[in-house]
Amino acid sequence: MRAPNRRQMYAEQTRADLVAAARKLFVTDGFAATSVEAITGAALVSKGTLYHHFPDKKAMFAELYTELIQQVGVLADATSEAIRATPHQPAMAAVADLTHAFLRRTIDDPLHREMMAQAPSVLAGQYRHINDTVAQPPIERLLTVLAGRGELQPDVPVATVARLLLAALCEGNQIIAAAADREDALTRTFRAITLLMSGLAADGISARSA
Repeated sequence: MRAPNRRQMYAEQTRADLVAAARKLFVTDGFAATSVEAITGAALVSKGTLYHHFPDKKAMFAELYTELIQQVGVLADATSEAIRATPHQPAMAAVADLTHAFLRRTIDDPLHREMMAQAPSVLAGQYRHINDTVAQPPIERLLTVLAGRGELQPDVPVATVARLLLAALCEGNQIIAAAADREDALTRTFRAITLLMSGLAADGISARSA
């Protein structure tokens, strides 16, 4: 495999600089208030350079949101692997821990909080497509692992439940992000989602984290 030449390396660095500038501005100023000129000014490139890499700033936002939501998938797949590796440990507690970790990012990570909060209005129908194709499949895989261990109610419709759980997590981010007391909102939101998950658990299995 040939190593990238200097032009390719420059192009990759320029693209990375544009994405980094957009990421910062989308978090601090919001998508609507961030102009193309602000992004190119922060990245020290021309508008023509931006349009060489992206059709518009919405495409930049979509890429950043996709990267963020891929992290949700990584967490879900990691939880699936951890459950497989510890067959004698209660799996639903691990799922509750995953839920709390996702919601906790709303407080700890400004990029997560702002991108999740802005994505529905910025991306419109593309928001649903990204969630359905990037984040939902790992959640389906996690639910399939739970079902295989007998920790879910019989005949749980995995795809439907995965979509509803993802929607609950995304809405939870909105609730926490908008709250005056985010720690309290995190506690309430996590409790609510845990109660919903309890309805999925097989009889005698708790969905609450230890």
